[in-house]
Amino acid sequence: MLIELLSRTAKIPDSKLISLSESASRRYKVYTIPKRTGGERVIEHPSRELKAIQRWIVRALISRFPLHESATAYRKGTGIRANAERHRRTKFTNRYDFASFFPSFSQARVVQFIEKQATAVGIELSERDLEFVGNIVCRNGKLTIGAPSSPAITNAMMFEFDRRMHEECHARGLVYTRYADDLFVSSFEPGQLDGIEKVIVKSKRGIHHLRLRLNHQKTAYLSKKYRRVITGVVVTPQHTLSIGRGRKREIKALIHQWVKGDIDLTSLFYLKGLFSFAIDIEPDFEFRLIEKYGKERIDLLRSGAIDLPTAIYYS
Repeated sequence: MLIELLSRTAKIPDSKLISLSESASRRYKVYTIPKRTGGERVIEHPSRELKAIQRWIVRALISRFPLHESATAYRKGTGIRANAERHRRTKFTNRYDFASFFPSFSQARVVQFIEKQATAVGIELSERDLEFVGNIVCRNGKLTIGAPSSPAITNAMMFEFDRRMHEECHARGLVYTRYADDLFVSSFEPGQLDGIEKVIVKSKRGIHHLRLRLNHQKTAYLSKKYRRVITGVVVTPQHTLSIGRGRKREIKALIHQWVKGDIDLTSLFYLKGLFSFAIDIEPDFEFRLIEKYGKERIDLLRSGAIDLPTAIYYS
């Protein structure tokens, strides 16, 4: 039984685990962050204790379920760069977005899916186990943005949809990937992407645990002639991957602030993340930064072993 296994592993009494699951929806910090396109996104961040149990459930249970190779988000060995790389040699890309993606997965459908998949892989879950898992991974009856278990669960629940989309696109000579709620379909010739919305609707039809609808306002039609941005990565007309001129200027400006000792802690952490993203997408950019700021500074930035005193030291 899952609860007993967790109790032995974490050395937490069953009664405490059950009590925690019953109050799980109240164990979140709720806040908003600005959206790139305007407005605000609500983030529901679980407590440290709840987050640890969510991650354990992913490792012990959800990771046993099949995932499709077209799903590139929140998986070891894939990510933003891998997603863009699959489209790099194409010429045209359509991007589609599912509205309210995580909250569209209700607790009832999550539990039903987990029960079915657990049986398929030979894991026995009691009714108490299923209720416990549902309470732990959902808040107020649905998945949330902020819980580390949500991406893993949705990737598993999207398997059949991804399989159908991949087969339909492959038969047409198209490239399909999904990064969380963003779908990307690319072609090598003009006119091949006509009717893809109908393929999306067809692919989700009859999958009872999905309640997905497209956000048509976010549909984008991208072409090699212009700048194609796929999960934040620029695919250039020369079929290379780039972070774009704007981000390069931003990184240089932040490094300049760091060198002068004029950077605050929040901006410094942001610089670390942005720098790691940049050299992963466009490794040659690091050499240009070394030429401008020196190898010692860029090595410090790469290692992440920088803080505000370091910035002042180099001023």
